[in-house]
Amino acid sequence: MAIKAQALAKFVMECTFPKPQPPASHEIAQEEANPGTDCWKLYVDGSSTVERSGAGLILISPEGFNIQQAITFAFKAMNNQAEYEALISGLKLAKSLGISKMIVYSDSQIVIKQTSGEYIAKDPTLVQYQTMVRNILEATPDITILQINREENSKADERSKLVQNTSDLASSVYFEELKAPSTERAKVLCIGRSCASGAQTIG
Repeated sequence: MAIKAQALAKFVMECTFPKPQPPASHEIAQEEANPGTDCWKLYVDGSSTVERSGAGLILISPEGFNIQQAITFAFKAMNNQAEYEALISGLKLAKSLGISKMIVYSDSQIVIKQTSGEYIAKDPTLVQYQTMVRNILEATPDITILQINREENSKADERSKLVQNTSDLASSVYFEELKAPSTERAKVLCIGRSCASGAQTIG
């Protein structure tokens, strides 16, 4: 039952949003630091084990509507790669919904610091992910990425591990399978569109 981002976007736009639920204590503190009632929230997490790897997303509208997604990878992914794949999937979902103002929460220090430019990626694969994410964020300046601890990101963490098969998932959780890493798909797209020769601008 793999779904496309466009199908999920259509479903979300047709939904009637419920009344907002009271925010958790850590969300109250973060909202005070980032005021604005029209801001979406996105929680992302990647999971990588010997048996399987995947990503979990929870997107919350300003009205409190929840979109939950579990993504399984049909390829081997190291932990940092899984974290990047989770972030990229969430950003692409937000783009498909036309969301321009959003706060993204992740518990990956490496991804957060590399995205902000505080850390410089040295691994060739992570360099590509870092460039891809920063290109996306440059096109959407009202998206902020913040680091939270793993306990605060537990729901997204749970979704990232529900990737063995769709029978593991609740009916409210959408399932998707990624056949190849985002960086490889970006290269194919780039070749198809005859990208200019600066290979640093991937995606």
